[in-house]
Amino acid sequence: MRPSLLKTGLAATVLLGAASLPCHGATVALDAVDSGFYLADGTHNPASENYLTGLFNVIGRHSFFVFDLSGVSGTINSAALRLFNPQVSPALPGYVSPDPTETLDIYDVSSSVASITGNTAGVGGFVDLGSGVLYGKRVVSAADNGTVVGILLNSSALTDLNSATGLFLLGGALGTIDGGSDQYVLGFSMSSFVADTTRQLVLEVTNGTAPEPGTLALLGLGLAGLAATRRRKQ
Repeated sequence: MRPSLLKTGLAATVLLGAASLPCHGATVALDAVDSGFYLADGTHNPASENYLTGLFNVIGRHSFFVFDLSGVSGTINSAALRLFNPQVSPALPGYVSPDPTETLDIYDVSSSVASITGNTAGVGGFVDLGSGVLYGKRVVSAADNGTVVGILLNSSALTDLNSATGLFLLGGALGTIDGGSDQYVLGFSMSSFVADTTRQLVLEVTNGTAPEPGTLALLGLGLAGLAATRRRKQ
């Protein structure tokens, strides 16, 4: 092949490659930096990471999970919350209910991270953790004891995740409580009871983009100029 044709072929190959550069995706798994629950009376024990959610000893509990998004860049295309539902012993299961299933709801949180984690959000914080924009839900049963429960988050969650920076809060509530007997999930979920304390936000993130059309045009003009210069020298 003559040098001029080789140069032209290289230019076409580079342009084709640049035009078809794929976006690069990555899976990012973030461990919670904090978790816990608020009682219906508006109190929270900052020393406990237990994220029991539901009704226990006649008192309602809404859970929370804090994740640090400061190291995440690019566009978040999907998100799932993964929470370990313990089975400490036959007497201490993570799922307890007179019903065969309960539904765990995950919500947005408008209260500040500092107020939630610092036990200053009060009754308003308890309400906030179990209301607002629904991010996702998952039916849980006794079959989930001793396993990691996954909750796929919806488009509303993705919108808020993509606009967030720094610490991000998720709230949890049992949406199917009926009656006054114990009905809860994720019970006894603290390191003093179980070794597995999975509290994880798994993100599928697109990092980087293909070159802009203007960049491709400039690249093409530059390569075409190189080919023309090569022909004149010959």
